[in-house]
Amino acid sequence: MKIGLRQYWNLLVDYLKPQKGRVIKFAIALLASIRLQLVNPQILRYFIDTAVAGGSGRNLLLAALLFIAVAVITQLITIIATYYGENVAWRATNALRADLVEHCLKLDLSFHKYTTPGELLERVDGDVHTLSQFFSNFSIYILGNLLLMLGVILVLFAEDWRAGLAIAFFALIALSTLIRLRSIAVPYWRTYCQISADFFGFVGEQLVGMEDIRANGAKSYVMQRFHKILQGWLPVYHQARFASTILWATTNGIFTLGTAIALSVGAYLWWYCKTYLLIYLRDNY
Repeated sequence: MKIGLRQYWNLLVDYLKPQKGRVIKFAIALLASIRLQLVNPQILRYFIDTAVAGGSGRNLLLAALLFIAVAVITQLITIIATYYGENVAWRATNALRADLVEHCLKLDLSFHKYTTPGELLERVDGDVHTLSQFFSNFSIYILGNLLLMLGVILVLFAEDWRAGLAIAFFALIALSTLIRLRSIAVPYWRTYCQISADFFGFVGEQLVGMEDIRANGAKSYVMQRFHKILQGWLPVYHQARFASTILWATTNGIFTLGTAIALSVGAYLWWYCKTYLLIYLRDNY
C-alpha cells in the first residue's frame, strides 16, 4: 500500500493540532535559530573585510565578540527547539498509541485469533516509536534545513546573482536526486519491519505456550522455527542496511559536490573582481 504525501500531512496535522502552543514555541525557536545561522556568516565577512582593509582593532574585537555571542545563542536556541520538538513528538506518538490500542480493542475476535500478541506489540509500540522520529525529525531537520537552504540562497542572490543561481540550481538537482533515491531503501525496510513483527509475535506465542511445548516435547521444533526466522531476518537486514548505505554515500557525494561548486564559484568571483579592479586601476590611473 502506497501512502501519499497528503495522508502524511493529515496525520501530522491531526496529532499536532492539540499541541498548538508547543508547536508555536518550537516554530519560533526554529526560525530564530535559522535567522542567527544566516546572520553569523555576515559578521564573519565583516571581520575578514575589516582585517584585510586594515580596520581598527576595536571594530575587529567587537565583531569577534559579537560572532561568539551569536554562536552561543544559536546553540542555546537550537537546544530549546530540539526540546520542544522531542516533547511534541512524544505527546503525539503517545496519543497515536492510545488510538491504536482503542482501535485494536474494537476489532472482531477473528483479528486477535490470527494476530499474535507479540506482533501487536511490535506494531503498536515499535512502529509508532519510529513515527516519533517523523514527528520530531521532520520538523527539526527537514523543514528547518529547507528554510535554512532557502535563506542561504536568498542571501547569495543578494550578494551576487551568479552565486545564488549556481547554488539554487545545485540544490534543486540534489533534492530531486535524493527524492528519487529514497525508494531504494523503502521496500527493504518494509520487509524488515514485517519480519520483526513476525519474530516478536512468534516469541510471544511460544512464551505463553511454554508449558504445552515442554509437555509435548516440541522444544526442538520451536527452536527450528526460531532459527529459520533468524536466518530469513539476517539477509533482509543486510539488504536494508546496504540500501541505506547507498543513500548515505550518495548524500555525502552530493554534499562534496556542493562544496566544490561553492568553492569554484567563490574562486571565480574572486578572480573576476580582482581582474576587474586591475583593469579599472589601469584605465583610470
